[in-house]
Amino acid sequence: MEKSDIKLTTKIGAITTLIGSFCMIFGAMLMGVSGADLDSALDSGDISTYLIAANENRILLIANLTLWISGVILLGAAATSMARLSTKRPAISTLIKYCYAVAIPLVVTAYSAWLAVVVRVSSQNNQTTILIAETMGWFASRADWISTILVIAVGPALISASGRGVWVPNWLRIWSYFTLFTGLLNAIAMFTGGLTTFGFLIIPVGMGWMFAVSIVLFKRLNMNDQK
Repeated sequence: MEKSDIKLTTKIGAITTLIGSFCMIFGAMLMGVSGADLDSALDSGDISTYLIAANENRILLIANLTLWISGVILLGAAATSMARLSTKRPAISTLIKYCYAVAIPLVVTAYSAWLAVVVRVSSQNNQTTILIAETMGWFASRADWISTILVIAVGPALISASGRGVWVPNWLRIWSYFTLFTGLLNAIAMFTGGLTTFGFLIIPVGMGWMFAVSIVLFKRLNMNDQK
């Protein structure tokens, strides 16, 4: 890659990672404020209460899911940029692109299904809509978590392995081992019902890694400007 191309790719990676991460965090905050937790509702079987909360806080949840859809698309673009920076290990770089090419369409579909529950189903609370919401909600939740494992657990590990010795510092690579571990915990939680407890560790660890890698990229961009 030419120097100008490296600079542009680094800049795109830094900006999209940072903005995408903020979208995900702010979206999660809006969901927390709404009090409508789909995972908890599925675990307890109380979908009726979730539909009432979702209908009362529809605007917040629409904004929440819109931010999440925007955020994951940006994180996919960021990962593609970071894969391009790691030219020494093209096989791993290809795996990065494959990982996010699977994860991003899956999670956008999941959030779209979730939006359908909020916008089209939550206003009607009866046995039929409860069954529809439970079915679509289960798909949305599981597809969301599978994608989350790929985006902020497996993805960081691949990016770190690909960029090792090139642009990824050792401390960030070590951090990626923890993201991978929390991804395993989350996969276990999907079968044991721990998504709202130990399975949730993937969020602070994985999103923290995303913020950290954006700082690394901005620092690299600044160093290149000084040369």
